[in-house]
Amino acid sequence: MTYFKSLFFNFLIVFFVNHILPGVGIDYYTKLPEIKGDLIFAFSLGFLNSLIYPILRAFHPRPTHFKIGLISFILSFGAYSIVNILPLGIHISTAGAYVWAGAIVWAGSYLTNHLELKHYQRLKELEEEVQKRLKEENKK
Repeated sequence: MTYFKSLFFNFLIVFFVNHILPGVGIDYYTKLPEIKGDLIFAFSLGFLNSLIYPILRAFHPRPTHFKIGLISFILSFGAYSIVNILPLGIHISTAGAYVWAGAIVWAGSYLTNHLELKHYQRLKELEEEVQKRLKEENKK
């Protein structure tokens, strides 16, 4: 999975969780539904969640599934904790909605970052195989 696919998928997960999940309320400031704070929140959380694997890969030579899961867990639940404090127009009214929203966004974030990890692992294996074959051909 490429970065832009991950960004788009994470954005959609956060956006639909905010609009579909009961207990997550969005304040509209007019009678017509305007997309303001919820769109900004969905894009920013989707952006942060899609950056987990690339940042881990830049700072750690071998990112693991545990590190990816832990960071996505902290980001997802932390963002839904902060959203109640900041006046973005998104309110979580029940503890169940908080748990479900955080869990669904966390699972989606982990899935996209897991797919990126697998993609880069396959590329690395292919590069190693090509290097091995080149060495064998140079010996002949």
